[in-house]
Amino acid sequence: MVDFSHLEQLDVTKDRTAEFTLHSIEVNGVSPTIIVAPATEANKAYFNALLKRAGRSARQVAAGKINAGMIQENREEDRALYPAHIIQGWKDMLDADGSEVEFSRENCADFLNALPGWLFDDLRNFCGKPENFVSGPNVDVVQTGKN
Repeated sequence: MVDFSHLEQLDVTKDRTAEFTLHSIEVNGVSPTIIVAPATEANKAYFNALLKRAGRSARQVAAGKINAGMIQENREEDRALYPAHIIQGWKDMLDADGSEVEFSRENCADFLNALPGWLFDDLRNFCGKPENFVSGPNVDVVQTGKN
């Protein structure tokens, strides 16, 4: 049997976190960094909430009734789901006065609701990519056999 155990390091689990720095936001020369869990099927609670959402909109999609309002609805639902399932903490989060903001689910929800849609979409895109949650370097196997 061939040993492919080196690929286990590429497995993404709900316990893996990554840091996403919002360089577009700067207060007193500091940009906030958000500590996030994956927004993928590895995160069962989040993924189940997405499946419920998909079930509600399946008829509209099947009928070809996709519109900009649905995109906005998805974004707003994620603004509610992210504090509960995705965002685990933050660093260097400052309010408009430059005061440090302690992480809490409520403060997180306030932050996400204040975040412009395009910046929240950047965060969502980052969280939805499994490769952002892989620990260690890329798998690099050196061939040692003879040619």
